[in-house]
Amino acid sequence: MTESSFKKYCVTIFFLLLILIIAVAMNIGLGSTAVNWSSDLGLFIIRQVRIPRCILAILVGMSLSLAGAVFQALFRNPLADPHLLGISAGGALGVVIGSGVLAGGLLVFSIPMLSVIGSLVTMVLVYRLSLRKGALSLYTLLLVGVMLNSLFVAMIIFVQSLVRSDELITVLFWLIGQLTFANPMRLAIVATIFIIVAILVLKQAKKLNILSLGEATAFYLGVNVERIKKILFFLAALLTGVVVSVSGMIGFVGLVVPHIARLMVGSDYRRLLPACILIGAIVLVLSDLIARTILAPQELPVGVITSFLGAPFFIYLLKRREAKRIL
Repeated sequence: MTESSFKKYCVTIFFLLLILIIAVAMNIGLGSTAVNWSSDLGLFIIRQVRIPRCILAILVGMSLSLAGAVFQALFRNPLADPHLLGISAGGALGVVIGSGVLAGGLLVFSIPMLSVIGSLVTMVLVYRLSLRKGALSLYTLLLVGVMLNSLFVAMIIFVQSLVRSDELITVLFWLIGQLTFANPMRLAIVATIFIIVAILVLKQAKKLNILSLGEATAFYLGVNVERIKKILFFLAALLTGVVVSVSGMIGFVGLVVPHIARLMVGSDYRRLLPACILIGAIVLVLSDLIARTILAPQELPVGVITSFLGAPFFIYLLKRREAKRIL
């Protein structure tokens, strides 16, 4: 990295931090209803509702973006994303199935674990079903992910129909994504897992750069390819599972954000990953603000906003890849 490019990168990161601060201020200050900051009720709403929800939006946005960047690097496919690969749906299915068989008190402590297990199992299924003669087929990967995502959503609805317990009444929460349930324990869990995973992934940024050259090249350059892939697969699935346990299936953040980051800072993962983290936080904080204000006083699920933004972008990427193959 030259001195001029480093300065440009620092300016970009500062610019992103400034935008994030503004987005956070807007998210806390604005809402579906006006709040009197000088009243006890207004301060209660700010401290107990809006600030925790904003923190959750930041954590979820950072986590999904980081996981998306990792999946795109490992599969060397710009269409890879925790939502499209079915990993988010697998985490949600794990929670919903567990909700039908676990007691309410035990379930509170088991939700993150159930979600992580569901995400990990789905990740293994997607990877194994996408192998063709020992090689990973990228287009098969995408098709398998989409099919498993549809299957798991259907299974979630099926389980709800069979087990009509109090825990499953909010099953729609898992299908469309929400940031409503931001309590201190959930925030602490997500923050802890994110910090650990982010540190471990950032340490592997140089090896991700080498992997982007191809697995054979990475092997000859001394990288233990299979070991790195397994570690990063696990970390990305762990992060996705924990996020799904607190926010449901918020789609397309992990798909769109890495592309925005590449346009701003390039493809070097040492610069790309930090940029993804910041942009992911910005995107979800602003999406949550839109969800709470666009139809005020009614609130939309934040997953609806991210899908509106992400679906056209996904179609654009798919069409662009098809055009490149034809050419």
